[in-house]
Amino acid sequence: MCFVQVEMILQALEYEMEHGKVLDEFFLSTAGKFQTEIGKSWAAEIASRRKSTLAKKQN
Repeated sequence: MCFVQVEMILQALEYEMEHGKVLDEFFLSTAGKFQTEIGKSWAAEIASRRKSTLAKKQN
């Protein structure tokens, strides 16, 4: 996957945060699809931020 897909998951995270929605299906559909090391790294960072954001909402 290319940088466009990284941008898409970043935008999905921002959308979740702004609108209080949970886009699990979108994130599940992109999991494991990144093939370059930088893409994997960025996707992992976004996933980490999402996990943290979701955990804060549950508390």
